[in-house]
Amino acid sequence: MGKLFYALYDLANSAYTIIVVTFITSAYFANQIVGNPQLGAAYWQWTAGLCGILVAITGPLLGNLADKEPKGKINLLHTFTIFCVLFTSLFWFAKPSVDYIWYALIIFLLSNYFYEAAVIFYNSLLKSCSNEKNIGRTSGFAFALGYIGCVPILLFSLYVFVLPDTIPFGLDKSKFENIRFIPVIAAIWFLIFSYPMINYFKNHIEYKENSDPTPIFKKLIALIWKNKFTSTGKFLLARMIYSDALIVLIAGGGVYASGVFGFTSGELLKLAIFANLVAFVGVLLGGYLNDKISSKTIILTCIFALTLCVFYSSIIAQTKTQFFINVMVISLFIGSIQSASRVMMTGLLKADDQGSGFGLFSFSGRITAFAGPLLVGTMTFFYSQRIGLLSISIFFILGFILMLFVERDQK
Repeated sequence: MGKLFYALYDLANSAYTIIVVTFITSAYFANQIVGNPQLGAAYWQWTAGLCGILVAITGPLLGNLADKEPKGKINLLHTFTIFCVLFTSLFWFAKPSVDYIWYALIIFLLSNYFYEAAVIFYNSLLKSCSNEKNIGRTSGFAFALGYIGCVPILLFSLYVFVLPDTIPFGLDKSKFENIRFIPVIAAIWFLIFSYPMINYFKNHIEYKENSDPTPIFKKLIALIWKNKFTSTGKFLLARMIYSDALIVLIAGGGVYASGVFGFTSGELLKLAIFANLVAFVGVLLGGYLNDKISSKTIILTCIFALTLCVFYSSIIAQTKTQFFINVMVISLFIGSIQSASRVMMTGLLKADDQGSGFGLFSFSGRITAFAGPLLVGTMTFFYSQRIGLLSISIFFILGFILMLFVERDQK
C-alpha cells in the first residue's frame, strides 16, 4: 500500500506543473498579462531561474533539518504542500493587464518555491516504501500516475472552462476568468490527492531516530567529497548541468508552443493531454528497465534523445503537427530521466542521509537553474524563441559528457 500512497502525491502535484508551470498559466501570463509572447516568455524564464537559486540555497539546509527528526521529512512535506496550494489559488486575481505583471511573477515565484521545496522531502521518502529490487518500478509508477492522473484535470479544464461559450459559475471569458480559474482547480486537486499520502506516511510508516551528531556542513561535504569526488558528488555535478535544460523544457513548453507555433489555450490543453499519455507509457517502461539495467544507462539514453528533440524543435519544425510529434517524443523520455535520477540518488544514499542527500539533489538541480532560464530568456529577448530553445542543447551535451565519468549504480 505504501507504494500506491507514495505515487498519489505525484498524482497530486503534477497538476501544478502541467497547469501553472508548463501550459496554461505561463501562456496566459505571456499573452494576456504581458501582451507580448516573446517578452512574457523571458520574464517567466527569469522568474523560474530566480526560484531555482532560492531552492538551491535553502534545499540542503531544509533537508538536513528534516533528517534531525523522525517525522521531519513528512511534516515539512505537509507544510510546504499547504503553502503551495494557497499561493497557487491566488493566480485567480492575476487579471489580463500589464498592471498585474509583478503580481503574477511574485505568485509564481512563491508557489513554485514551495512546490520545489516539497519535492525535496517527497523524493527523500522513496526509500521508506520500496526496496532495492523494486525501487525503479516504484519511482516509475509514481511518475506514471502523475502523468496519467493529469489527464482528467486537463480534460475537465478543456471541456468545462475553455471550449464552451457558457462557463460555470458565471465566469466571464472576455476577462479570461475561465483561464484564471484553472489554477484554482489545480490547487484543489493538489490538496485532495496529497492528503492520503501525507496521512499514510505520518501514521503508518515507522521512522528511526537519527543520532548522527555530525555538523550540517561537514555532513553535506562528506556526501560529495572524501579526498576526491564521491560517486554521489560526480552524479550531482552531472545532474546540475543537464537539469538546467530540463527546467527550461518543463517551464517553457507552453510559452514556446503559443509564441512560435500559435497554439491556443484549447490546443495547449490537448497537447498536454496527449503528452501526458505518452509520458505515462514512457515512464512505466523506464521504471521497469531501471530495475534491470543501470540508472546511468537510462539517463544517458534520455539525454541523447532529448538533445535531438531540442534541435528538431528549434531548427527544423515549421508546423504545429511537426511540433506536436516532437513533443510526444520528448514526453517519452522526460519522465524517465527524472525517475532514473531519483532512483540513482536514492541508491547512493544511506537511510539516515535521505533528507540531506535530496537537499543536495535539489541543490544540484537548482544552483545553476538560473543559467538555463537566464540563457534562454536572454537569447529569446535579443534574438527569438527558437534561438532561445536551441541554446539549452549546450547543457544537455555537457551533462552527457559528465555522466560518462559517473560510476554505474550497482544492480
